[in-house]
Amino acid sequence: MNGNVVKVVLWGKTVGYLSWDKTNWRTESSIFQFDREFISLGWDISPLRLSLSSTMARSGIDIRGGNPKNVFRGLPPVFADSLPDHWGNSLFRSWAKEHKVSVKDVSAVDYLSFIGKRGMGALEYYPAAIEDEDLPFDVDVTRLYEFAKSVLEDRSETRFTTDRELLWQDLIKLGTSPGGKRPKALIAVNPAEGIIKSGQVLLPPEYEYYVLKYDSENDLFPYARMEYSYSRMCRDAGVRMPYTELRSFDKATHFLAKRFDRVDGEKVHMQSLRAMNGETGSYEEAFDVIERLSLDYEYKEQLFRRMVFNVIGGNIDDHDKNISFLMDKSGIWSLAPAYDVVYSIDPDTLYSQKGQSMSVNNKNQGITVNDLITVARHYSIISPERIIQQVMDIISKADEYLRQDGVNESAIKTIMPELNEKYNELKA
Repeated sequence: MNGNVVKVVLWGKTVGYLSWDKTNWRTESSIFQFDREFISLGWDISPLRLSLSSTMARSGIDIRGGNPKNVFRGLPPVFADSLPDHWGNSLFRSWAKEHKVSVKDVSAVDYLSFIGKRGMGALEYYPAAIEDEDLPFDVDVTRLYEFAKSVLEDRSETRFTTDRELLWQDLIKLGTSPGGKRPKALIAVNPAEGIIKSGQVLLPPEYEYYVLKYDSENDLFPYARMEYSYSRMCRDAGVRMPYTELRSFDKATHFLAKRFDRVDGEKVHMQSLRAMNGETGSYEEAFDVIERLSLDYEYKEQLFRRMVFNVIGGNIDDHDKNISFLMDKSGIWSLAPAYDVVYSIDPDTLYSQKGQSMSVNNKNQGITVNDLITVARHYSIISPERIIQQVMDIISKADEYLRQDGVNESAIKTIMPELNEKYNELKA
């Protein structure tokens, strides 16, 4: 798969071309060059890291992606954001194994070619490795769920046999691009008729676009139900969330979240905080990005609410890929709604030994109300004490939300002491 060249496209316009340079093994990385006509459009897809106003962009100089062993895999961050995470990589490795493709010979540009037009956000990469992906198809959620489990567990029977080839094709088209560890699929739902199709192409207006996260079938932590409970708590705490629901297929109940990178079927450009800013280890850096993008005050307050909710609610998986920004066709940026918010503390580890992925006032653990307010004051958040109390009031009733959504008592008895401990620490 060496020597692949990928054309990057946004909203039907060529952004530029990506290739992989292996002429020197010590310095191999991607090379990108903007298309001159794209620069004139003013769509600044990466204003803080790869701005259209930069000398390199306007002069047509080749832009190298850096070390392939770093977090961006040798790509400019704006494109590295399209690479798959744990689940997508599991699919790709299985595909590569059965097609006799050595993963070590696959560059990050090859991965983008594999993603094609199936990525989150609006960026598309040509040529795509999967043919006929423009054709929508019906989705059998139950069959794909069972097959997805076998892929994630790397079972020996998970092979590209003739009778499973279509399942493989469907699973790859639906699930390669979304981030995270849990198996998931991108689908489109016709709520009036109950029809579910692949969610990669423009469908009639009666279809709505969702990310479906498969039920974990974990006796202790049923993450689909838990994430739904947390989405409801977020909304009640004033955190902006996409529409979410639980939906059962046979004996399994899955979590669905409406995609905010699709509006009336049209793609919306999306960048994670990591791609926008580089690796980000603190909430303060996230606030700084909001200010550098000159976003309205409401987005700073939204980020503050999320920060408070994550700290009190036990969501320690609050890393820089779980905060994103959206850009519309007028080039205006906004903070994307919250997503991937759920209790995420390892039950085998004491709460005090686990910390937030992003620090608050230079702390990843032992965070107090004073720390939250210190950050709030620095970024001129209005009435932070009121916001903190609103969130605390919701978190204090987490057991009611969890119980209403069918979370088992064993999980609730594990979660609530941790949440109460944090609640009491902050209340003191």
